[in-house]
Amino acid sequence: MSMNIDDIDDGNLPPSLRRPNPVPDPVPVTQLRGLRKALIENPVNSLDDNAVNVVTGGVVEPIRLRQMVEARGETADSGLLLNKPVVGGTLYAVGQHLRFLDLDVLPDFINQRWAHQLRTAMDVEPSTTDPVTYETLVDKESGKPLAMFVVRVRDRKALAALVADSMRKTFHAQGQKNIYTDSVLQQGVKEPLTLFLVRIIFDDGTEETYLVTGDGNSRFVSMWLARTGGDIDAAIAACTAAVIGSVDRHEARRPTDLRITRAAVKEMATRVRNGLAESILTEETRREGHTLTFPAIVVVGAQAEDNTPLPDLVAARDDLVASIHVHVTPWTDGAQHTQGMQRVYRHASRSKLITNSVYEVLLGQVGPAAMYDMLKVPGHRLWASALHQRVVLAGPGATQMNMLIKQEFGMGKADRQRISAHLAPMALSPYRSSENIDQAIRAFGNGGTITEMVWKRSWDLTTGTNPLDVLDDILQRAEAGEHSAIAELTVLGGTAAMLDGYITRDRGSKLGATRESGKAPFRAVPNKLLHNLASTLGGLRMLHSIAYAHVAADRSILPKQFHTADREIDGVLVRDGEPHLDKAGATKTIVYEWDLVYASDPVEAEAGIAAEKQKQRDGGGAGDDLTAEDVRQRRNLEGGIKNAVKAANTLAKMVPSRSRDVFGSAEGVQTLRDQLKKIDEILIAYGPHQTGLLDLDEDDEDDE
Repeated sequence: MSMNIDDIDDGNLPPSLRRPNPVPDPVPVTQLRGLRKALIENPVNSLDDNAVNVVTGGVVEPIRLRQMVEARGETADSGLLLNKPVVGGTLYAVGQHLRFLDLDVLPDFINQRWAHQLRTAMDVEPSTTDPVTYETLVDKESGKPLAMFVVRVRDRKALAALVADSMRKTFHAQGQKNIYTDSVLQQGVKEPLTLFLVRIIFDDGTEETYLVTGDGNSRFVSMWLARTGGDIDAAIAACTAAVIGSVDRHEARRPTDLRITRAAVKEMATRVRNGLAESILTEETRREGHTLTFPAIVVVGAQAEDNTPLPDLVAARDDLVASIHVHVTPWTDGAQHTQGMQRVYRHASRSKLITNSVYEVLLGQVGPAAMYDMLKVPGHRLWASALHQRVVLAGPGATQMNMLIKQEFGMGKADRQRISAHLAPMALSPYRSSENIDQAIRAFGNGGTITEMVWKRSWDLTTGTNPLDVLDDILQRAEAGEHSAIAELTVLGGTAAMLDGYITRDRGSKLGATRESGKAPFRAVPNKLLHNLASTLGGLRMLHSIAYAHVAADRSILPKQFHTADREIDGVLVRDGEPHLDKAGATKTIVYEWDLVYASDPVEAEAGIAAEKQKQRDGGGAGDDLTAEDVRQRRNLEGGIKNAVKAANTLAKMVPSRSRDVFGSAEGVQTLRDQLKKIDEILIAYGPHQTGLLDLDEDDEDDE
């Protein structure tokens, strides 16, 4: 029976472009034995029995799936499995087939899209959810890697929290309205979701296996949103209840639990079939019918180039997902660089370039106290950040690490600029809760702490219990000229300076003639600035003071200024390394980036200040900046109003076909009107008054 849009008396649903298909009831598990046997006997199948049960248990058409997985020779190439070339080998996936949404399928709670935002165990403000680490599952008996991931989660409440976090972030990433939701309600899901198998091991020792989306997470969340009326909290609750079940239980899912879920799916399928027989397609029929099933492909095998089991499914997954949808892996530069460096560290661990303890610290799996227990470096996250830099820049395998980075990111040359940009999100990962983290990442990515003393030269991190005592020891050795201590102090002090806002990304707009926030006497790239500071006694003491104040985290302890050159001030000779005293005899504190830039090269700073003052005397400089600012803000005002008028006109044209709701809620419209009124009041109160010499033409009046 054809469906006319007029048959739907519901203004909240988009026009129906395709009726849901009638779906059969889920087949009892006892009738899936033939399908299960066919998949197990496929020569490239790399799953264990529990995983095979999950693959076969949620299928809508078992006979069709069996035809896909049956081997037609000694290799899957002669069968109907999909061959997916990836880095290091090949993935094999079951071809597109229909699956029930409620049966063992979860969103991508691994959350690689937001990997650069997740708080690590090293952070002082840990994440509300546990950080997820996933690896290739290795069979306990044979020792061979499987085509599955293993994820360790505290308990089922923690798993539910990860699922909620994934779905909510996906929802908010689209402006709180998932882009696929209306499409699902209009025509269902057309493009298949790519699914991977994940073995979840809870702290109590129990294990459960699920299918998790690799590509298609937005479509997956949209289906639950479509089913629950667009409410993200309701969608999360429905997904958790249907797939995970009770989050308070401490035992693995029992056959009884799975039968209850299958019974609920059977009832839904029956409701949809009955609804399709009605003369009018109801809202419930549309929501359940279009979200009851979805097309998918499932990865069931993974082989290396020599036909042995693929050892690194993580890299293979990332490669496959990126090739399916270009926007899946490279969400942002931060996400790309974080994922890439995680893979670099994993390769380094497998190649024994770093120890297991170092690997755990780099991934943020342990906190400061555990880092001290394992590595004996001070238990503070500043040392965790320094460890990233030491491993990549100066560790025993620094040359190999450089090669791994070039291979991972496709670099012809891995110079300091490229290395710092790609390392920044991981090196500063212990500080993701910091308000200034984005600014610090920009500074670190602009050369960072990679000075001549740090880059490709051997240095190490000093061990010790008390971080403040360790900093004092490092300074003492650095003052004596020890290279390793100078490099270490450069890294610790430089990183702290970026995190605390004393070093920011180089920009020409910083130039000024007066000491103030956001200004500098001359342009200074971070690593060049740090090189100059570390070359003087006073600079080393300033770096020590910055790191000391950062670690102490005490408002009464502020970083101090020191002279970085021998010079005469008011007839008194001061030498490199002496405190910079004010007129009261107290040591001046470092307040602005200006202070570090000036100290890094006083001669160039004086020249820069003189040049800026000359500009101002010549009518440029600060005066031009002020003039440019009013022009810039006036342009912003004009452009904003012009765009607002255009948007209002466009929405008004949509009202006849889409109703007044295109403007949003009544409260939202009132807020916009209040803002426009406020702008009008400001223009009347502060704008220039009209004179009698000027007349508004009719067009201007119409615009008003």
